[in-house]
Amino acid sequence: MSHHDAVEQPESPKSAWVGELADGPPSKKDLAALVESDGADDPVEVEYYEAAADPQFVLNETEQRRFRSQFRRRLRHLAAQARRKTGSPS
Repeated sequence: MSHHDAVEQPESPKSAWVGELADGPPSKKDLAALVESDGADDPVEVEYYEAAADPQFVLNETEQRRFRSQFRRRLRHLAAQARRKTGSPS
């Protein structure tokens, strides 16, 4: 558990929606490894990889991860401001 996970964060109406956005490593890398592991024998896997490697998909996924990170930073910032106002140590 990181330091930030333990911090109480204020709720936002967008929290649930943002929680559904892309998080973690890009899908393209995992799918590429899967396709290469069996020599691209499965046409469905190849189709998924091609969709995940599409430049527009990659851009959208990157922007979603960026927005999610910025949103979470903003909530942490708001929580820190609220703690300073109340004088609460954590």
